[in-house]
This record gives sequence, C-alpha cells and structure tokens, in this order.
Amino acid sequence: MIDIPFGRTISYGKLAAQMGDVKKIRAVANAVSKNPIPIVIPCHRVVGMHGNLTGYIGGLPNKKFLIELESNRQLGLF
Repeated sequence: MIDIPFGRTISYGKLAAQMGDVKKIRAVANAVSKNPIPIVIPCHRVVGMHGNLTGYIGGLPNKKFLIELESNRQLGLF
C-alpha cells in the first residue's frame, strides 16, 4: 500500500495481483482493515473493483475526503 502513488487508487484485486495471487483478495482486504497507521500506510487508496468505496478504519466519509483531497491537484497549496 505504501507504493500506491499520491492521488491514485487501486482495487483490492489489482493489489492482490501485484502481490502475485489474484485469488488473495480477502487476504489483502484483511490486511488493509488491520492497518495500524492508516495515514502513513495509505490504505484509503485501496478501493472496490469498480472504484466503489469500501470499509476504512477512519470511516467512509473520511476515506472519500482523503481520496478527493489527493486527487484535487488544483488546491493551490504548493
């Protein structure tokens, strides 16, 4: 998860495939759900198959906020 670029998302299935076994989607989802430091290890960037938002330790409204914040590069902050 740490390698998912800022402003990008990846599905559980694609993340499992990158790890070598597309059948391990449940294992990936379990690891994401147990992330002890969700901002440092950006588990909010992992989404469902069609980009749908799924569980997040900080709550779905916060997951949506973080994804939108990261994808909006026109904030003029930097």
